[in-house]
Amino acid sequence: MIARDWILDVLAELELWYWPVFLWEVYWLDRYLMTTRTEHRSGLIGYSVCRKGRIYITLQAFGDQPGPADWTAFAPREPWKRLPLDSLGVRQGIRDAEFKAPALRAPQAPVDASGRTLPVPIELVPP
Repeated sequence: MIARDWILDVLAELELWYWPVFLWEVYWLDRYLMTTRTEHRSGLIGYSVCRKGRIYITLQAFGDQPGPADWTAFAPREPWKRLPLDSLGVRQGIRDAEFKAPALRAPQAPVDASGRTLPVPIELVPP
């Protein structure tokens, strides 16, 4: 979308008989920008106006194509919408697991006679 302020600033600089040429060019530039935006090719586009009202594209750098593994294909962009756990392929058993409250104090690691730390046994709760 082309800013109205930019159009009015350019019209203030142009001579009156070049206004129709400029407005015609604005129409076609806007259509071109909308087309590149719908094709996901719009990157960075720079344009300028000559004294006779013609618009010239001075810079055009296309953006990247959307990736095939884009996360928006699998999850909504709205953060308040969430996917159910079943859609992610998570095991059903995780819902039946029993969770233990964490200890109030971190257990001290056992140390052997040479001063090396021994591995701490981990307590697992099966589902």
